[in-house]
Amino acid sequence: MTDTMERIDPDLIRPDDRFGFAALELHLARYRFAAKHVLGRVVVDCACGTGYGSAMLADAGAAAVIGVDISEEAIAYAWAHHARDRIDFRVGDALTFVPERPAQVWVTLETVEHLPHSALYLDRIHRQLAPGGWLIASVPTTVSTDGNPFHLVDFTAHGWRALVTAHGFAIEHELAQIQPFTLRDALGRGAADRPRRPGSIVGFYLRHPKVAWARLALTVTRGFVNEYVVIAARRVDRAD
Repeated sequence: MTDTMERIDPDLIRPDDRFGFAALELHLARYRFAAKHVLGRVVVDCACGTGYGSAMLADAGAAAVIGVDISEEAIAYAWAHHARDRIDFRVGDALTFVPERPAQVWVTLETVEHLPHSALYLDRIHRQLAPGGWLIASVPTTVSTDGNPFHLVDFTAHGWRALVTAHGFAIEHELAQIQPFTLRDALGRGAADRPRRPGSIVGFYLRHPKVAWARLALTVTRGFVNEYVVIAARRVDRAD
């Protein structure tokens, strides 16, 4: 199995990929943030990828972890490399997966931006969580800087918070992440593994001038950075 920024694993990053290791540290920090909420609880790790994060949640004391991913290859890798007694890895779609019993924590990191129906996904999570359960979720909050074909939605931090609170959750904690990078990081050897839409990055920006201007404004004010927001939110009752 090969590593990309969409399906990262500590054991798969090339030693010379500095950008990849920086991205990994962001992923690990998100799971450490999530791990604060899992002790003694039933956890769904939805879009778990290769499963290293599910293992972190189990090691943090979760009563049970269900790691779900749509990729059969990723789940096979998870069973081979990150299995634990309290983890059950399964192939499943984020928009349709239903656990046998209500989860007490639903972890879904760098997932929502991949889905065509983000509001529907949050509604489904609300229905699958036990009363008072936790949603731990993250999205990138910068524009799609590389024309990533897997990112269907661009979020701002404000828009991300508004989406979560509009669908039955009360945000209690946040983790803001900033990933500085250089042109060398973006265009270096490791960049070849990162998914992009067909054509060059310049071509992408020429076809999407609003995105280009938004990225330019961010670069002028903040430099070369990618930004992310991780939230921990409680499920609240609502009239469906």
